[in-house]
Amino acid sequence: MSGKTVSSGKRWVYAVLVLLSVCGTAISVWNLIRTFQGTLTVMGVLQSVIQVLAHLAILGYVLYTNRMEGETPFLGVVYAYAALLGIQLLQSGQMISGFGLSKELTMMINIFNLIAFADVIMFANKLDRKKASIGYMASAAILKLAGELILIFKMLEFINFGVILISLSVPVLGLTILFAYLVYIQSEPDDRGL
Repeated sequence: MSGKTVSSGKRWVYAVLVLLSVCGTAISVWNLIRTFQGTLTVMGVLQSVIQVLAHLAILGYVLYTNRMEGETPFLGVVYAYAALLGIQLLQSGQMISGFGLSKELTMMINIFNLIAFADVIMFANKLDRKKASIGYMASAAILKLAGELILIFKMLEFINFGVILISLSVPVLGLTILFAYLVYIQSEPDDRGL
């Protein structure tokens, strides 16, 4: 992928991407502040910091995509998201088991998270194959969303609206990356070999 200008018909999509990225960044910064106000754990701090960095990465990419050359900047965003999923995968088993979820449900959510993480890595490896990469990132976002919705439903009595927003911001970030990829490849000439 090389840096090209986006057609005027796609600019409204970029406006939505910027809005989602700004909202996600604000939510992740708020979560980071809350993390430092509570009981600090290494995993909690790592997750909060990586979440802020992942949102900043996609915001920077969306804002400056027309000036970037090559696929390296986009891969940086994808790997930042993979790092966020990876740290959540490490943390989730420990965290959600403390809320009294059944072993089967905990295992199912962990499997969703593991597959989502693997899908994001495969997405990064298949950027030059449009259909495969779209499938991998769509699968990652859907599985992550399903896992988060199950957790929200099962833990509703323990969480507030802010926690729900933080939880949903992770799959929304995946969808934002997918939409950024879709818009970008549509704005590229047809010599990409996709």
